Amino acid sequence: MGETVIYPYGTETKTIDGDFFTAVEKFNKLCYEKVNGNYDLIHCHDWLTANAGIMLKEKLGIPLVLTVHSTEYDRSANLNPNPWFIDIERNAMEKADRIIAVSHYTKRIIVERYGIDENKIRVVHNGVKPIGEHGEKKKIVLYLGRLTMQKGVEFFLRAAKKVLEKEDCSFVVAGTGDMLPQLIHLSIALGIADKVMFTGPLTEDEVKHIYRISSVYVLPSVSEPFGITALEAISAGTPVIISKSSGVAEALRNCLTADFWDVNEMANKIVALLRYDALRKTLKENAKKELRFLTWDRAARKTLEVYQEVVS
Repeated sequence: MGETVIYPYGTETKTIDGDFFTAVEKFNKLCYEKVNGNYDLIHCHDWLTANAGIMLKEKLGIPLVLTVHSTEYDRSANLNPNPWFIDIERNAMEKADRIIAVSHYTKRIIVERYGIDENKIRVVHNGVKPIGEHGEKKKIVLYLGRLTMQKGVEFFLRAAKKVLEKEDCSFVVAGTGDMLPQLIHLSIALGIADKVMFTGPLTEDEVKHIYRISSVYVLPSVSEPFGITALEAISAGTPVIISKSSGVAEALRNCLTADFWDVNEMANKIVALLRYDALRKTLKENAKKELRFLTWDRAARKTLEVYQEVVS
């Protein structure tokens, strides 16, 4: 557990031994030792290489940029966050010259939970690689992503129970994660197992296919720094319902939102999208227009602006 077979900046394939925490420390040391030469800045993503980034900043005397894609508070769904991760994250945030947050939602967490000065945080929303519309829509309500506490899939299933009392449709839970057995048991307990399909891991082509044939996509996350899957669904012509506790909710206007815990509201909005073609069509068409402003090229330009700030 926690081992890697890839050496940074090299072609060696050697396993890093030890438990998770020891392996992470060794990996950071390897990153630090492998990086030599002349650079303008260091850019780390999340906690995994944060310590290497801090050591290299001190060794090379150059600025450190840290992108925060998620925090331990997100990953733990704000329940029992691991202080080991939090300490690494806070130290990296304090030492970084600039922090890139993937949403204003994440920026608030960085300021309020980690005590970081908001003036050194820049928000750069994620982009999406469009999937495209192909095939015929079916009466499918989709969740796609990791099956963890953070993602709120249990609330999706509880909403499904209420929807199925009013509509004949199918629910698809695509992906895998540590909550898969628990979610299967929940669908049985709710009496909806015959209407819910758990796909397990999917190939890239299968992911595109399920997006394209679904009529509704739901992102029910308890805490979601951004939520690229919502953009992927829109690019495949599928309207979305997203949790208010998500970064993507601030980037999209043509979507429906609900509190992750409000399964009645979530169910009502699923029913509305299944029943009313005009609503579904309007949201789909207008949301696709918004994707023109949520591209990876735009994210890259914004990131370059942050680079220019720290090296000027």
